[in-house]
Amino acid sequence: MAETRDASTYTDFDELMDRLSAIVSDVKAKDITIEQSLDLLEEGISLGLRATDIVEDPTFTAAERQALAEAKGSEEPEAMVEGETQVEVETSGETEVSSIEIPGDAS
Repeated sequence: MAETRDASTYTDFDELMDRLSAIVSDVKAKDITIEQSLDLLEEGISLGLRATDIVEDPTFTAAERQALAEAKGSEEPEAMVEGETQVEVETSGETEVSSIEIPGDAS
């Protein structure tokens, strides 16, 4: 079983999801004690809360900002790095427009 790590140290969503997958595998293996299962449950809850924090307040790397710009079709990635942008979300056949804040470079 992998060593636990403080959930607040995760900054990469994919790395966090990999750890959650490992926890699920450990629990499914059924060769752990109740105490270990409870420790993994506690860690899983902490990781879930951290994942929510990462999604709600993203800090983009330069590569992520570039990928966002390319996905939006922008030729100038810096144009969408900071400030507010609108995102269209289709729900139940209706389109809803929401504004999101895109933070600047934290590095």
